Amino acid sequence: MIVIQGHFDVQPDHCAAFEALVVPMQQASSAEDGCHSYVFSKDLETPGRYRLAECWETEEALAAHFQAPHMATLQAGLKEIKPTGSVWKHTVSERTKMM
Repeated sequence: MIVIQGHFDVQPDHCAAFEALVVPMQQASSAEDGCHSYVFSKDLETPGRYRLAECWETEEALAAHFQAPHMATLQAGLKEIKPTGSVWKHTVSERTKMM
C-alpha cells in the first residue's frame, strides 16, 4: 500500500483557481484502478493551505496515475499557481482499521 500525504500553500488570490484545478483531479483520480482514496481538503487552521491524502494499492497503480491526462493538467496548472509546500510518499506494509 502506498500513501501520499502533503500540503500545498496557495496565495489567497489563487485559491479559487487551485480549487477549480484540484476538484476534477480528485474526481478523476478517485476513479482510477488501484486508488483507495484521493482527497484534497482545506486546512482548518492555516488559510490558503490545502492537504492532500492519497492511498494506492500498488506502485504500478501509482505509476499509471502519474501518466494519466488529468495529472498533466494538474502539473500545468500548478506551474501557473505556484503553490509551496511538501508532499511525501510512504510505503505501508500493514493496514489496520482503527475505527
